[in-house]
Amino acid sequence: MDKLQKVGYTNFMKKYFQENKELFHSLSNSQKPETMIITCSDSRINPSMLLDAKPGELFITRNIGNVVPSYQPTKGSTQAAIEYAVNILNIKKIVILGHSNCGACAHMYHEPQANDPKLPHVDEWLQNIIPAKSAAMLEVHADQSKNIFELTEKHNIITSLQRLMEYPYIQNRLINDMISLEGWWLDIASEEIENYDFSSRHFIAI
Repeated sequence: MDKLQKVGYTNFMKKYFQENKELFHSLSNSQKPETMIITCSDSRINPSMLLDAKPGELFITRNIGNVVPSYQPTKGSTQAAIEYAVNILNIKKIVILGHSNCGACAHMYHEPQANDPKLPHVDEWLQNIIPAKSAAMLEVHADQSKNIFELTEKHNIITSLQRLMEYPYIQNRLINDMISLEGWWLDIASEEIENYDFSSRHFIAI
């Protein structure tokens, strides 16, 4: 550990751990979270802090661009995490948490330069965001006053929600009202959240 990490860990042990010893003891053998958060690897996004959640309350999966890939059995850690959360932990809610100034979505509009670093794994992963880019471009074509980056971020959330509905075990739980799906867009500067409304098909501030 470097100095900063040692100080952080020491402070954690002296304060938070001491105040929550019973909680950590109860969590030592099992977990029973009811909410799964699928969010971005971006270091600025902290779901537990944002929701004031204690350890054990959120099952969090991160990837570049908070993407849910299409349903493909035995392919990818995100699919594995979803499968485990739903079928083993019996998660009651899945939230797709996207955010402003998303580098993954912005990269979709980057014109490659000769001196760009080669990112083959990133480039392949970002193929998942192409449908969101297409939907955003269509909206901007109709109204050029709209922000194409924010639109791409929000359509990326919607696309991920749609893909979740491709997962057979999620379909079954949706039909039987055993699970709910939500899409949130976080404005990093204000920390305000907009929630996707399935009825109006718009993001609404909460």
